[in-house]
Amino acid sequence: RYPNDPNNIPLAVGTGAILLWDIPLGFLSKPLRDPIMWGHHVGMFMVAATMTGMFCAGGDMIGHYYASFYFGIIELSGVFLTYVDVFHPKYKYFKAWLDAEHSNKQMMSLKSALNSANELARVLFAVSFLILRGIYFPYVSFFHAIPDLIVAFKNPPEGVPMWTGYFLMGMISSFAILQAYWGLFVGQQVKKTLFGGEKDEKKSGKKKK
Repeated sequence: RYPNDPNNIPLAVGTGAILLWDIPLGFLSKPLRDPIMWGHHVGMFMVAATMTGMFCAGGDMIGHYYASFYFGIIELSGVFLTYVDVFHPKYKYFKAWLDAEHSNKQMMSLKSALNSANELARVLFAVSFLILRGIYFPYVSFFHAIPDLIVAFKNPPEGVPMWTGYFLMGMISSFAILQAYWGLFVGQQVKKTLFGGEKDEKKSGKKKK
């Protein structure tokens, strides 16, 4: 309906990535079978489908102005998380390689570089996640996207069902709360790392005994 709209690209990429990658991987990868993650992926696909105008008689796109944000900007934190996950010591053979004593100087340099890059990626992920998802996502959702939808659906275009507006507002609110919750979780992990939360837990555990 709007072939020249720049928001079409992130909306199309986001929809395709969720439908062809995230949801199928939920069947194949055990860590991704978490019910919350499944609900998140299916919900985001339904939001994207609604934005594309799939449920509108005239194909009118709804709320697609925010597609660049919801399917683009906030995904920046995922770049750093992907690096951390790919080069994570939880993988048996990679950990064995990291723990091994390498006689080759180039291998030692590579090992050191990977460790440094991993630590940097962890920091960048935590910072970008807290800012973009923990704070900015709820802010944009509750102070911009939802108010805009409320105004738009006071007089929706012909062929646009009212339920699509309620659906988008409900889903965006749910995702905003979920992102804020995950942001609190990441913040707690950062706090433990910076202020020695593990030591405090050990001390409290000794007192309980």
